[in-house]
Amino acid sequence: MKNLFVILLVLASHQIFAQSKNKSNLNFLLDEYVASIDAADSLMGKKFWSMGKEVSFIHPKGNNYGWKGVKEVYNMFNMVFSKRKLVYKNPKWTDYGQVAWVEFTWVFDAEFKNDNQKLQTKGRESQIWHKENNKWKLVHVHYSGLPVDGERQGF
Repeated sequence: MKNLFVILLVLASHQIFAQSKNKSNLNFLLDEYVASIDAADSLMGKKFWSMGKEVSFIHPKGNNYGWKGVKEVYNMFNMVFSKRKLVYKNPKWTDYGQVAWVEFTWVFDAEFKNDNQKLQTKGRESQIWHKENNKWKLVHVHYSGLPVDGERQGF
């Protein structure tokens, strides 16, 4: 009986370690995403975005589809802002093996190119990732403002 307990304890700790390691690997992907937005660099983004026509990026200014549409988002960040800094907080990953998604809140600080005015926005984001050839690829981003809780808001 004691041996069975030790075996179960070892298996449970191995599972916890594997889950922890996987979440840190997934957070690495999120770090790469943030770096590509900060740099407004679609070549960086191309390393982890899926090239499939089904990819989508939903944001307050509209919806972009396919890699060509995602590149337009990167180009917009590059054309509009001279400086960009995206900081995410509290990522919550859900991993189903071949598909995973993350939800998080963020703060985006930027400076407009045309007049050097500073901008700060806050929001939340969800992303869907899936495995292609055993590598995680981003297929969907949806971001929006923070939730509102005032009376008669958010409908």
